[in-house]
Amino acid sequence: MNPVLLGLIAMVPMMVGPPPAQEKSIVAALCNGGTINIPLNDSGKDQPAPCAMKGCHAGNCRKKFDLAQ
Repeated sequence: MNPVLLGLIAMVPMMVGPPPAQEKSIVAALCNGGTINIPLNDSGKDQPAPCAMKGCHAGNCRKKFDLAQ
């Protein structure tokens, strides 16, 4: 094999460059001309913890109102 051809084949990855980086957020345009970034959490490890019971407002967790008072 020709050494010049072998050298050109070896330089192909350098000429092509690295693959494009993956986006970590979506940039959305707003009506007034601004933008908003929406982060993408594909891994699931960045999800917030579930809320504590004292912070939830479910109907069955509240104290009952006593009308006799």
